[in-house]
Amino acid sequence: MAAKKRKKTAGWKIQLFIVMGLIGAILFYAMAVILIVGMIPSIVSMIVDQTKGKMRSITVACVNFAGCTPFLVEVFRHGNDMSTAIQYILEPRTIVVMYLAAGMGYLIDWAMTGVVSSMMVQKARRRVKDIQKQQKEMVDRWGPEVTGNIPLDQYGFPIELPDSKNSVET
Repeated sequence: MAAKKRKKTAGWKIQLFIVMGLIGAILFYAMAVILIVGMIPSIVSMIVDQTKGKMRSITVACVNFAGCTPFLVEVFRHGNDMSTAIQYILEPRTIVVMYLAAGMGYLIDWAMTGVVSSMMVQKARRRVKDIQKQQKEMVDRWGPEVTGNIPLDQYGFPIELPDSKNSVET
């Protein structure tokens, strides 16, 4: 039931975001045109990204938006004029900057994935060494019976093996 409530909550939030976005696009139509053209890599990333949480898409979108920001500011400074927006869109430098920013988002995601996975592997190796040390201390303190490597009879008592140095007298 809690999942249904979350979906309903997310539903009205998304609807509110869409309505606010449409109002913003109407009020700032020239800036909206810059954003629509500039954020195409982010839209593609959202469609292509199949991971849970879509972290790659979020990274790409944030850096892509940062690449669009200077041109948004210039359009805003010129009075939200559509001719200024179209002039910037037709300028190759603008598209290159916006799309390279999206590429930097992919690069950041790729680099951070490698760094984080390397850190997790090192942490796991350290944990394995700690567990092995604790196991050795337990064997030293309680004897080889705690390893679980001693054969047991049907009642759970250790079986005495003549050639085994781990045998236990019964």
